[in-house]
Amino acid sequence: MKKYADSITQYLQNELKNSAVSYLKAGLEIFHKTNKAGSWSSQPALGNLGIAVELMLKAFIVKNNPLLLFKGLPIELQVLFTCPDSLPRDFNWRLFDIDLRSFKYETKELNECISAFYVLLPEHKQELNPYMQLLSRYRNASVHSALPSFQAYEIQRVAFLSLRLLSILQSRKIISEYAHITTKDDKYFLSAFKLDRIDRVKKKIDDAKEKSKRIPAGQASLSVDGWENYVTQCPICESDGMLSGYTDIHVEGSAEDVDLSLDFLADGFICEECGLELNDTEELRLAGIELYYDRSSELDAWHRDQYEPDPSEYL
Repeated sequence: MKKYADSITQYLQNELKNSAVSYLKAGLEIFHKTNKAGSWSSQPALGNLGIAVELMLKAFIVKNNPLLLFKGLPIELQVLFTCPDSLPRDFNWRLFDIDLRSFKYETKELNECISAFYVLLPEHKQELNPYMQLLSRYRNASVHSALPSFQAYEIQRVAFLSLRLLSILQSRKIISEYAHITTKDDKYFLSAFKLDRIDRVKKKIDDAKEKSKRIPAGQASLSVDGWENYVTQCPICESDGMLSGYTDIHVEGSAEDVDLSLDFLADGFICEECGLELNDTEELRLAGIELYYDRSSELDAWHRDQYEPDPSEYL
């Protein structure tokens, strides 16, 4: 049965990646056209690019195991994709083949796919997290209803995400490098996006410096709870500012000699005092803000929050 499991998995991956590339090309064509004209028709571009990102994520996930993508599979298929060699030789896979090939079974939502992607490729979470959060906020509205006011920079960030995710999956042979060869428009946009980010951060810093001159003497302090925020000193006004990101455990050593540390990985920053706001890891770097913070002193509290049940669940 392993031969069939591998075959249907490859089929599902091919269908998802082919659809992803089709939406990607359509979305980029609309995006580049409006980007050049400076007139924004954001909803068609965002709708197509958002679907492309979701399908690329699903193509990557299904390649690892269809069980990670589909909801409510029959027990027979759960066994097939978990331990195919345990099935009897006369297992009738044809009963399920048409339903699998027609994608009859419901797949995970975008946010669930993003979470699965981070588990499978955690090294890209810090870089992509702000872009994925932005897409998550606007994707459904772009497809099913009317978008609210949408800044040009935001659709540019979604376009950057789609091209960056494509590059990651091409480097891992999930999507062929020939499925979408980077065009002149793609290269021009990526170059301009990088330069614009440098100019934008410079302006943010200049504006924050100007506003900091009007801040009353004394430094504002700030405290936050939770594992998705961390307080650090603002590089402009030296008040407490809030980093956004996530906390994760880092393990080194062997099973007999394990060394655990707890790190906060920053992907955004805001200072309420001077107004400095940074939206991703590259903007943090340009502003001179660290991306990693040691929270190992809070390991016990982190373990309690992660693994101990909430008493209210039993009330």
